[in-house]
Amino acid sequence: MRRKRLDRMECSIARALDVVGDPWTLLIVRDALLGVTRFEAFQARLQIPRATLTARLEHLCRAEILARRRYQEHPPRDEYTPTAKGRGLRPVVITLMQWGDRWAREDPPPTRLEDATTGRAIEPTLVDRVSGAPLEALAVRAVGRLVPRRR
Repeated sequence: MRRKRLDRMECSIARALDVVGDPWTLLIVRDALLGVTRFEAFQARLQIPRATLTARLEHLCRAEILARRRYQEHPPRDEYTPTAKGRGLRPVVITLMQWGDRWAREDPPPTRLEDATTGRAIEPTLVDRVSGAPLEALAVRAVGRLVPRRR
């Protein structure tokens, strides 16, 4: 079953989901952000079918989220590294992990985040750049063409 394309919708969330909304795609991005670069390593970590992995890696390269680089000619082997656009997904992946830790699990989370330099545990949070207030504490509303007006 082919899914509906969302790239022509007005909504930015819909357009983003058109690029990274497939579960395998976001898991590949997660692993790439963790330093996985080679096909065999993605396949072993994710236990993803090879054809699915090939298709998702091609999609992520076309979308300029990953960059492909040949590291061996015979047999041909490529590695995949996050571009600036791909690294821009790090907060999305971390926020999704935190949501999953809180709302999609009944057991302790399997992963914790730490500062790679100091080893200190970190707890990232989204904040308003101007006030410094955590996003969860703010009363937020969307303003724009897609938001129905209150009567």
